[in-house]
Amino acid sequence: MSADAAPLPNSPGPFPVAMPPTGTSSLWDRISTWASEHKGVVYTVAGLTLVVSAGGVIYYLSDDRKGSSSQAASSKRKNKRDRKKAKERAEKEAVKEQESKPEPKSASVAPAVEDELPEVDETTVGSLSEEACTSQAILG
Repeated sequence: MSADAAPLPNSPGPFPVAMPPTGTSSLWDRISTWASEHKGVVYTVAGLTLVVSAGGVIYYLSDDRKGSSSQAASSKRKNKRDRKKAKERAEKEAVKEQESKPEPKSASVAPAVEDELPEVDETTVGSLSEEACTSQAILG
């Protein structure tokens, strides 16, 4: 074989072939190119990100309320104990007051027995004033 032989059929030939430089494009350029070619994927990922973020915020806020209710429950138990102690103190004071007070005098007038009805005749009815009659009609 001689050096003057024709070039190989698979070689690019005597003119140089321009290849895009692989190391000179920036990361942003490559991402932008990929995003413009795959818009459906980009929109899907963005939508899912928004939905998941909103769900996380809602979960966080609702979980925060549960923490407050557990604190409220413990303070409620504490308040219940305090109320019970206060009630016991009030009962002790009431017992002391009853012991220190003299017993009330019983009424000297004998209470009317409910089974007995008073005697009513024409003279007692006539002696009632108009006002008494109307008030008894309203009450009775």
